[in-house]
Formats: sequence, structure tokens, C-alpha cells
Amino acid sequence: MRMGLARNESAVPTKRCFAVLSVALFAVAAFADTTVPADATGKLSAEEQTDGFKALFNGKNLDGWWIRGENKEAYKVEDGNLIVTGAEGGDWIFTNEEYGDFVLRYEYKCLTGEGNSGVSIRSPKEGNPAFAGIEIQVLRPGWETPYQRAGSLYHTVAPTVEADKKFGEWNSVEVYVNGAHIRTTMNGKVIYDVQMTDFTKEKLEKEAVPDDWRKPLDDRPLKGYIGLQDHSDSVAFRNMRIKTLGK
Repeated sequence: MRMGLARNESAVPTKRCFAVLSVALFAVAAFADTTVPADATGKLSAEEQTDGFKALFNGKNLDGWWIRGENKEAYKVEDGNLIVTGAEGGDWIFTNEEYGDFVLRYEYKCLTGEGNSGVSIRSPKEGNPAFAGIEIQVLRPGWETPYQRAGSLYHTVAPTVEADKKFGEWNSVEVYVNGAHIRTTMNGKVIYDVQMTDFTKEKLEKEAVPDDWRKPLDDRPLKGYIGLQDHSDSVAFRNMRIKTLGK
């Protein structure tokens, strides 16, 4: 009985020390993650790091981006997310670097109103990115006009399936762009896989589709900035990362 008691007594301090150490380590880890939630930091997975992805948004500030609009307060960082507030005069925020062929991944969540925004690719500094570059629509679910639905190549290619989640939930998007090839996947579903050369002015005129809303794509630039639109509603973005293709 004494031997058993001795074992139990000696085990108590050890258990207490282990518990104290565990709490301390947890506190340090928790403190390290308080400024930026782990799911919104733009940190890459081990697979993405190996595959050559890099973060476009660091989850802390707008380093690496520039705002074209007069209202520089229309974009802010909140809880590790890049918030497009919808405030007047925000226009667009663009990456500092230009990109040509790439795989772009990001998540977005509609916060207010219609959740109207957009992600531009291969956009020049001037002009409307929806037509001077290419815009991937961000909008609430269930929009009536096909070419304006979430994920569409604005005014040209409508999604073949509505894959976006309920308003206020996070959507995951991957945009593969290589030369004239554009493929967009939303929440694990490919919503279109097209060639820009299939949307020339001549082809569209020849097809003569009644009330055709499609705009040519073959005249769009093959390199430019990636941007987020400040339209009229608030939308959150996070985990924006990119992998360049080719050289």
C-alpha cells in the first residue's frame, strides 16, 4: 500500500507540471494567432508551397496592392480578410505585379446588399477591367442574368452550373489562365472551360444569336494586373494565392 501511495504521490507533481506546460504552450500558440485567424492568413499548404504558389494577400495589410480610386478607405483589412466595403469612390484595388499565365485561387463571401464585386485578371491600369481586361463576377446566388452570375466571365461566358453557396458563406474559386485557355472552378465544380479565341467579333457576328450579350475576348490583353472591384456592396476576400505558369 505504501509503495502504491508513493507512486501516486510522485505522479501528481509530474501531471501538474505537464498540465502547466501544456497551458503555457497553448497560450503562446493562441497569442500568435490572435492578430490573424489561421484560416485567413493566406498561408500556403505544404502542397501549394511545393507546387510554386505564393500569397497575394498577407492577411495583415494591403502591402503588394495599390488602389486606383480616390477613396483609399474603401478597402480595409479586418480579421485577416481583405474587405471591399462598397463605399463610393473605391473603384478598383490592384496587385503591384502583372500576371500573364497563372493559377489563381481565392475565397470570397458576400456581406451586404447584392454582394456585387468582381475579380479582374490581365487588367491594364486604365479603363474598365471588365472589358479592358477580364472580370470574374462576384455576386449573390440566384442572379437572373446569366452573364452576370457568380463566377461568370462578365458579359461573355455564363457558368454552366450555379456552384456558389448561400449568401454569407465562403466560396472557393480557382481560375486557370494559360494563353487563350480559361477554366474556372467554384467550390470544386468546373463552371466553364473555354478558349478566348472562340469569342471573336467575327464569330459572334456570324452566329447572329438574337439579343446576344456576349462580348469578344480575343482582343483582351494576355498580361496585366489582378484586381478587386469596389462596386456598391461589401464583400470579403481571403486566401488569395497564385502560381505563375511557364517562365
